[in-house]
Amino acid sequence: MNEKINIVFACDSNYAQHATVAMMSILKNTAAPARIVFYLLDDQIDAAVKEKIQTSIEQAHAAIHFCEVEADRFEKFFVSGQLSRAAYFRLEMGHLLPSSVDKVIYLDCDLLVLDDITELWDYDINHHPLAAIMDLGIMASSKDWHGKQEQLGFSEDDIYFNSGVLVVDLKAWREHDYGRQAEQLAKENRYRHHDQDALNQLFHRDWQPVPLRWNVIPPVWYLFLKILKRRDFRRMAIEARKHISILHYAGGYKPWEYEVYTAFNAKYYEYLRQTEFRSVKMPQPDPRRKGRSIARQLRRLKLADFWQRFFTVV
Repeated sequence: MNEKINIVFACDSNYAQHATVAMMSILKNTAAPARIVFYLLDDQIDAAVKEKIQTSIEQAHAAIHFCEVEADRFEKFFVSGQLSRAAYFRLEMGHLLPSSVDKVIYLDCDLLVLDDITELWDYDINHHPLAAIMDLGIMASSKDWHGKQEQLGFSEDDIYFNSGVLVVDLKAWREHDYGRQAEQLAKENRYRHHDQDALNQLFHRDWQPVPLRWNVIPPVWYLFLKILKRRDFRRMAIEARKHISILHYAGGYKPWEYEVYTAFNAKYYEYLRQTEFRSVKMPQPDPRRKGRSIARQLRRLKLADFWQRFFTVV
């Protein structure tokens, strides 16, 4: 099959290196790199940085297109923590990508794809506008989940998804102007989880769940106690950890902020070395966030491995 696989990222110059590493992880784990077409929603990325991105991707036998975003339209949107306005750019996909593109995979920049992306592309979304992966971190937290139910109008039986990995029917997205609808919701509400909350409210009960291994976030990777305590969540998390298809470094601990630690970020450095960013100074700690010891994360991973073995045996 020669159908192109359209994959969307969004970033500024600060995250361009990491987006490129994520792209390289896709290309190195697919049997058909020539089918991959990347669309980078571009928040004023420097020309020299763009050249590095393009060279990296083309040398790996894939294509990339830069789509400039009218970033000023998001100037007054609520952001907090490490989030930048680029997080909202995915809402403009329908207007920024060529009209001939009617299906895309959207990915955050702080992740690694460790499986063949064609499997995610071929996943049946059952005529829904999008497919996504449930966010066990939020749903396993009594405080967070009750807050979402109250703010978004969800019930206890509903499912909340993480917006870092999405398979989108872009034709339906355009026909219903879903992007602008989500933007309006984001403007009217200071959502704690920003565009992710807006998308969850907009697509309430109208999205297709995808297996958890396609978006393994830290609460799943580390098997947080709040997940272990619920048998159904524990079972899903342990199964996802056995075969991680996408490892998503959501939250405060990013792989590029530390030296190489095999269990934590060796794969990031492996794919970095295969890009034109291989010679940049590493690690790249964020000066705004200090005192975050990697030792704690390594202990968490060891403990998670223990719990996985324990619950697999019992």
